[in-house]
Amino acid sequence: MADAKDRTDIAVPLMRRNYYLNIVNGALSMVSMRIADAGTILPQLVLKLAGAEWAVGLAQAVQDLGRVATQVFAARWLDAVPRKMAIYIWGSVARIITLAVAAGALFWGVGKNPTITLAAFLGGLFVWMLLNGVTELAWMDITARSVPTTRRGSMTTGRKFFGMILALLISVPLVNYYLSDEGPMQFPANYGMLYVVGMVFFALAWIAFALMPEPPAHAARRTLSLRHHFARGMRVYRRDSMYRRLIRMRLLMGAVAAMPVFFIAFGKMSLGLADRWAALFLTLKLISEMISSVMFGRISDRFGNRKVIAVTAWASLFTFIVAALSAWLHVRSSGGDALSTASVVLLCAAFLGFGLWQSGREMGEYNYLLDIAPAAKRPSYIGFGNAFMLPLALLPILIGWVAPRVGYLPLFSFAAVVSGLAVVQSRRLPEPREVLLDGPQGAD
Repeated sequence: MADAKDRTDIAVPLMRRNYYLNIVNGALSMVSMRIADAGTILPQLVLKLAGAEWAVGLAQAVQDLGRVATQVFAARWLDAVPRKMAIYIWGSVARIITLAVAAGALFWGVGKNPTITLAAFLGGLFVWMLLNGVTELAWMDITARSVPTTRRGSMTTGRKFFGMILALLISVPLVNYYLSDEGPMQFPANYGMLYVVGMVFFALAWIAFALMPEPPAHAARRTLSLRHHFARGMRVYRRDSMYRRLIRMRLLMGAVAAMPVFFIAFGKMSLGLADRWAALFLTLKLISEMISSVMFGRISDRFGNRKVIAVTAWASLFTFIVAALSAWLHVRSSGGDALSTASVVLLCAAFLGFGLWQSGREMGEYNYLLDIAPAAKRPSYIGFGNAFMLPLALLPILIGWVAPRVGYLPLFSFAAVVSGLAVVQSRRLPEPREVLLDGPQGAD
């Protein structure tokens, strides 16, 4: 029998209260995230403040760098902390404060210099994501100790399905109301109001999670030094074949992960679409996520998370082929003709694919990682998994610089090629349940 430090939590007993509170937490969080959606609302905000695609890439890079960098360094400390709920609670309180600061920058920015407003807003967003990196580690660890792998799919489905229903009822009407030409507030205060409402729902979501009883933990005996921490990460990568193959898969998906945020930039800068189109794109994305969450949840529970990752790779390929076709038709159109209309329709289809892809990534990759991570080293496994993604966090800035120079057709076509490679890599992933339930994991 494997020692406690090497055991995963793949088959822990189900804690029903935690299972249902986790669903409530996810549903309320979904309302918040879609009110200020990172794939539609945020790109449009920074694009209006800066007037250029580089701002879209910068905003995405700020989010990725903040979350990933924190997890890389915080993981060694969290490994040795047996009770992580307090970290989650205080981190959530601090996130509320930083989100209020970011929203405040948008209210202050009415009639002020848009560059200063953008810098102040992104500063608050960066600190928000630094804190998110820590609370996410705590959330994943507590969840893994509360819900077995055969129920994590249905739990994620509940989080997303009910969250999408609430988002369609609450988030989309609010976005349409505040971003319409007849809205009650000036730009950028109208976007600031969306973040304020989102902050309220985030607070409710975090309270729901904080009501969970924390299950017993398998903590590491000591906090590693930074040198030993990074040495362990490379040792895990070399020795754990499932972890290594997952990292390769995540690198391929990460290489194109920033591309969908430029769908909005393509729509505004190339197709000339108005702000209110963001509400339609958000609706399409939400519907796709809601339907696909049910599908992916059933696949995860019945067949495992490797199958979820494989289907997600195909969804990515579909998304970028459709986006590339949209860009190609725009290049061939003369404006206002049938080809231009078809380009807009295909962009709508790309947002449907984006929702499918995002839903699958969130469920498949993280649940797969929870399946294979030893209980006492879970934060390190998650942190190092993101450390390999750190260089890709700067990729959105490059995309934002390249887009106006080469156009969107080459960018979306490149993403389709990388997605094709991800489809091939997904076939090489083993299913953790078939390996780990038959014997101990051989990492580290």
